[in-house]
Amino acid sequence: MVYKTVLQLLLLLCLVACSQGDMTLIKGKGDSREKIHLEFFSPKPETVAIFDELITKFERENPQVDIEQVVVPDGMAVLKTRIARGDVPDIFITYPIEQDYVLRAKKGYLMDLTHEPFIKSIEPTIQRRFLVDGKMYGMALTQNAVGVLYNKDIFKEMNLTIPKTWNEFIQVLEALKHSGKTPILMPNKDPAQTSVFNLNLIANEFESDYWEKVNKGKAKIYGDEKWINICKKMLRVVSYAQRESFNEGYYETNENFAQGQGAMYIMGTWVLPEIERINPNLRYGIFPFPATNDPKMNRVLGGVDIGIAISAATKHPQVAKKFLEFLVKKENAQKLVNFEGSISAIKGVQTNKKVVKPLEILIQKGKSVNWPNHYWIGGSWAESDFRNYSFQFFNDKDIGVYLRNLDNMFQHYRAQNPNFR
Repeated sequence: MVYKTVLQLLLLLCLVACSQGDMTLIKGKGDSREKIHLEFFSPKPETVAIFDELITKFERENPQVDIEQVVVPDGMAVLKTRIARGDVPDIFITYPIEQDYVLRAKKGYLMDLTHEPFIKSIEPTIQRRFLVDGKMYGMALTQNAVGVLYNKDIFKEMNLTIPKTWNEFIQVLEALKHSGKTPILMPNKDPAQTSVFNLNLIANEFESDYWEKVNKGKAKIYGDEKWINICKKMLRVVSYAQRESFNEGYYETNENFAQGQGAMYIMGTWVLPEIERINPNLRYGIFPFPATNDPKMNRVLGGVDIGIAISAATKHPQVAKKFLEFLVKKENAQKLVNFEGSISAIKGVQTNKKVVKPLEILIQKGKSVNWPNHYWIGGSWAESDFRNYSFQFFNDKDIGVYLRNLDNMFQHYRAQNPNFR
């Protein structure tokens, strides 16, 4: 009887110790031979270096924790496949509003972070984008923004001013073309990059509620004059790209722009570290993409760039949350934006890259628009399809085929998601 009682007591103590294991090891009081391993999954190769630095700092402060950063090509599609087969990373990049995020939240794949103290460090207007049925299952770290990178030396040589309207933009492209310079560089070999350009035009034309109609089949794309005009604008810009644009992808285009081989390049703030690494002496700036002829109506395309979620099934929830708490600390959030040139979602953290200021000012004034693909039924798979159809369109220039493909894309995912929203 005594033996049984002692055994029960030992088992109880063991259970208590196991339940407190996360916090004990976080504080560095656990067995030094033991390690808590967490996987941090990211689709962002451009931030590998800074996250390695931040992870090293976190591990130094928490010696019992080992965080492995995993970055793979086409990361969001890989993540979707992994979650579908039950192989969910402990911590991973996620984007609010996007249908993949909404479905994961509703199906219980994500940890509820609504009442975590570190959420209060984030700008509420940004953080609230993660709301699903009144709860937040992700955390915003940074926002991205898309603009037109331009070579200041070329603009000065040509006596060009920054265009504020679509017509002025075309005039600048024409002037550069007639001078024998390459007006604009485009990474048209890479379907994943085509949407960075053409979603500017789409986002500035359609409000978010439009996508609800398209998702439900209440609005057609084929035959819509707005879409036809957008397509004509797309083809107009493509006609000014370098001759080898369909043989050059993202990294080749970064290299070419950094080396002064083109006057302009439409891309997001995430490209800045790469450009500056290639050529630290490049004199360049960024101006907002002038999608329309009304400067007051032109908005900066962007959204949460680094948003982070925790798997509801992680074996180490307290450690995972401690890592997120670490990332939102001002000194760590500042390191991130200093490296990347993105716009921080953390209160009191400002970007030190002056080149980003024209975009940041507009965003702070509310002159921004979220990525349209974040509203699409089908999530990242629909985004991938859109990229491929855009790539095909840039090649064959057939507006009718392109718009029919987009209609069929939404119909396909609508059939796969009959209980959408």
